[in-house]
Amino acid sequence: MCTRSAAPPVSSIISNLSGLAHSLLYRAKEVSMNRMKRWTMSVTSWVDGVLAQVENHEAAVSAAIGRVRQSTARARVQLKRVERDQQSLREQLAEEERAVEVWRRRAKSAEDEAVALECLRRFKTSERRVQQLRQRLAEHERSHKDLSEGIRMLNARLSELSERKNLMRTRQSRAEAAHGMASTTGPIGDLEEVFDRWETRVGEIEIASECAEPFDAFEAELEAVDETRDLRLELEALRSEGS
Repeated sequence: MCTRSAAPPVSSIISNLSGLAHSLLYRAKEVSMNRMKRWTMSVTSWVDGVLAQVENHEAAVSAAIGRVRQSTARARVQLKRVERDQQSLREQLAEEERAVEVWRRRAKSAEDEAVALECLRRFKTSERRVQQLRQRLAEHERSHKDLSEGIRMLNARLSELSERKNLMRTRQSRAEAAHGMASTTGPIGDLEEVFDRWETRVGEIEIASECAEPFDAFEAELEAVDETRDLRLELEALRSEGS
């Protein structure tokens, strides 16, 4: 990328204008009034352009800082949602873990075989549910870590940009303003990568939950018979532990 030369400081502009004023008095004796007017307007336009460039750079940096602040605020909102989901998953997991113990105890102590088999079936269902909840909670924890790191980077860059803006204001340096502008693109791109990774993980979970095989009644009936046989064997083994 090619760089443009920095605009001269305001003090230099004023000094140049003073010299130009003396030059105008001398040239007025040699040129017509119209040519002198056009030349004066050209110098004035150049000065106005330099000052406008300094003001435009400051406005651009202010706008960039505003965009980073908005991105940080949106990321914090998303982080709060992830934290609420995490809390809900932890509560569900604790409840399901209690259910595992309850159904295991009931299956072991039930005297009626049908009741014992049903308790054992629910025990195994709760066990599977516990595994699913643990996986989902692990995904949320990874997303929470990534998003928290993104917010930390945004806050650090926001402080850096604010300091550079104040420095540019003091020095009124066009080069410093351009450098500050370039440094604002990094955190927004980093945050977008965090969102992309989060969305990918959530999408995988959603797709996995929607992809169910077609229901086959005959196969389900055979599986139920096999399951009952296996449960009876497991129940006998469970009861033999206590004897």
